[in-house]
Amino acid sequence: MNSEKYAVIWKHFDEESALGKRLKATTDFSLPYFLTEEEKTSFDKKEEVSLNPFHMVMGLLVGYFDKPPGVDTKFAREKAPAIIKEHLTSFKTNSMENLLLDLSNFLRDSHGQKVSLQSLIAGVELVPDSSAIKYDACIDLINCIDDDELDDRIAAVQQLKMLLSKIDAKKLNQDLVQDYMKMIEIANEF
Repeated sequence: MNSEKYAVIWKHFDEESALGKRLKATTDFSLPYFLTEEEKTSFDKKEEVSLNPFHMVMGLLVGYFDKPPGVDTKFAREKAPAIIKEHLTSFKTNSMENLLLDLSNFLRDSHGQKVSLQSLIAGVELVPDSSAIKYDACIDLINCIDDDELDDRIAAVQQLKMLLSKIDAKKLNQDLVQDYMKMIEIANEF
């Protein structure tokens, strides 16, 4: 559980389950599912919560770096790219980059910039050559630093500078290049 407003739960699956067979699991495994505030309330009351691919893809992004006690998360991280790609058509998109950007925007609008940042940092891992994902992550990171939402400001500033250094401005939409240059100035002022 990550917050009062949402939750990431880790659901256990048997290696012999239909999903386990499809993912070629060699042992039992767990996958993360993202629950909204309303779904979390139902879950906490032990009421039934209907989970679908949307919950799983969002869970993979927001819970990518989770380390829940007693749960091996390695399988989920290894299979995240394949699982997300498998659901591209149901999200009506043709690339993992676009899906990550769209879902992160949804998360930002629905649950705030800190949750969006979590999904974008996972996106940097999943699509490491995407300057657009790094760009959006930097925006969220600057806003989270400004709003004092992160536990370790020094580490956040270092991460910001590292992400900015890895953005290829030639790969950005040219309308964003000026803002990218402003972000470098802001990072140097921190």
